[in-house]
Amino acid sequence: MFAKKNLVAAAALLALVGAAQAQSSVKLYGYLEADFGSYKSAAGGKSTTKVQSGDMMTSFIGFSGVEDLGGGLKAEFMLESFVGGDTGANVPNQVGQFWSRASWVGLSGGFGKVIVGQYDNALFTSGLLYNPFGSSMTFSPTMRHFYDLGSTSISAPGTYALSQGDTGWANSVTYETPVIAGFAASLQFLAKESSSSDTSNSYTASVSYNNGPFSAMAVYVDGGKSGKVTTTSAGVDLLPVFKNFRAANLGTSYDFGVLKAFGQYSQFKYYANDLFNAEVDKAKVWQLGVSIPVTASGSVLASYGQSKYQVVNDDDYSSKILSLGYDHALSKRTSVFAAFSQEKITDEKSGRAIAVGVKHTF
Repeated sequence: MFAKKNLVAAAALLALVGAAQAQSSVKLYGYLEADFGSYKSAAGGKSTTKVQSGDMMTSFIGFSGVEDLGGGLKAEFMLESFVGGDTGANVPNQVGQFWSRASWVGLSGGFGKVIVGQYDNALFTSGLLYNPFGSSMTFSPTMRHFYDLGSTSISAPGTYALSQGDTGWANSVTYETPVIAGFAASLQFLAKESSSSDTSNSYTASVSYNNGPFSAMAVYVDGGKSGKVTTTSAGVDLLPVFKNFRAANLGTSYDFGVLKAFGQYSQFKYYANDLFNAEVDKAKVWQLGVSIPVTASGSVLASYGQSKYQVVNDDDYSSKILSLGYDHALSKRTSVFAAFSQEKITDEKSGRAIAVGVKHTF
């Protein structure tokens, strides 16, 4: 009788463990890419031949999990780290963290989702969704103009990367609504984590609509004050200047079957405020692109983008980028690509990038 009770107890325990495992899961996944190509900066100089990683998308490894809490409520988490597929080195984000792509925990349910930690900013999400080269920092005109990280890019005099902060905002709280009749919205708050009046909190709001072949998304970003800079003239300190970043973006796409068309338009402003004036550096950015399936496994990609800059106390200038590529799937998880990009910046020599590579998801 005692042995039979032990067997019954053991069976009940195993059933509980199995039920717990069924209610929660953790998975390992990632993306690896290696490229070979030739690159030339718009700053001039000779071409450089490189073996590198991430021309189409930065390689990464990640862990994510979900637990069913009952009543439609779930707990979720994600940890992702950028990896140099060519060297195996960790690729840190702008704040130097190992979990450079994502690090958050949240709750989701019928109310939507609340995420706390480092989470993608909606401006980055809109940028990658509505151009044929996605999040490529080498071949996507949108990503290059937003973040100035491309292999052929330079920072022109008096300017900087348009998007203040990283592609994902650390120390943020994000709320995403459920999808209702194709509509969804999000709000993101980034705490300044400082008692200084020289900085302020940042906010992002977005709304999207998806209905069959049509998709659109609008984003507004208030980057807040990024700190005080004391200007000087002839060795004398002048009034403090505060930088305040704001951006508005609209992206759209339509899948016609024979091709998918993409379009984006964005405006960026940096406010330099002191007691007497409010000088503003501006940029207007647009991009048009197409993805054309030419076989069951391959697509031709094309995108043209332009950014026009108005810089206070400096000459206006523009950056024009044309990118062409071909992506061919060898399986559901592995593909190869070839791509070319050329950039022309006002009063600078043309820069270009050409690369071939292999991509694998797991």
